[in-house]
Amino acid sequence: MNDDDELWVDSADRRTALSALAEHRDEEHLTTAEHERRRGLVRVAQTRADLRALFADLPSPHPLIGEERDAWQASPGSRPVAGTPEGRSNGTGVFLGSGGLIVLGALAAGWWVPAIVLGCLVVVVTVLFGAR
Repeated sequence: MNDDDELWVDSADRRTALSALAEHRDEEHLTTAEHERRRGLVRVAQTRADLRALFADLPSPHPLIGEERDAWQASPGSRPVAGTPEGRSNGTGVFLGSGGLIVLGALAAGWWVPAIVLGCLVVVVTVLFGAR
């Protein structure tokens, strides 16, 4: 039992629990009906112990709820880098920056039409690959 088991849950705790339940459903640890039942229990959970109890009979990993999550987020080097949800950069900024330099170079050289085409190409590729 954790020191914070009797603390009230917050929206971050609920999001963490719902996400973990979805992963367990996807891994077929839960049936669809059991997943929905537990989702309802997440919505009415009052304490962090209520949320942790939903994962007691499921295999690891269990979600980090409350102080566990807060400690993980506060430890140096543990914060994800801005970028993708996994915390990794997808290189969109580098591509957009280097493409922007090429377009500026074309403009400086007086090549208006190629600069416009290159600019459009950079934007389209950045949007397509940045959405992943």
